[in-house]
Amino acid sequence: MADWGSGLQIIDISNPAAPTLKGNYDTYGNAHGVQVVGNYAYVAAGYAGLEIIDISNPTAPTFKGNYNTSGNANNLQVVGNYAYVADGNSGLQIINISNPTAPTLKGNYSTSIFATAVQVVGNYAYVADGYLGLDIIDISNPAAPTFKGNYSTPSHKAYSVQVVGNYAYVADRGA
Repeated sequence: MADWGSGLQIIDISNPAAPTLKGNYDTYGNAHGVQVVGNYAYVAAGYAGLEIIDISNPTAPTFKGNYNTSGNANNLQVVGNYAYVADGNSGLQIINISNPTAPTLKGNYSTSIFATAVQVVGNYAYVADGYLGLDIIDISNPAAPTFKGNYSTPSHKAYSVQVVGNYAYVADRGA
């Protein structure tokens, strides 16, 4: 669980009626989002960018590597060797994580406002972009992502996105 100022929290939910804290890692920045793939937790850590935490021992997670993005890492999705980071004013950052100890920038797309969330499906990254709504970015070439389309949401404050089939479900913050 990304727990803002308390970093990464690992909760044992084997007994849903009584979840317990198994371990934690105090990230350098505020933990905004997390995705676990294999033995690693990839954390969108605000001003500290992307942090990669080894969770092979959940009671004692350890730092593996980081990439300090140029914006404010709010959310991310990991697909294959890339972490797609919704990076606030810096838009979409595509980080090569094939070497978790030394991640590198592969490409980026500067969205218009403030990228708060991202979901990747196939060759597209769907980015919740604040006042501009939903941006659709073609990521078939991760080194040179390109704009594909936009939908301006009703309150113009797209905050989160989930894509299922042919639909994007956008959480749009109120006025």
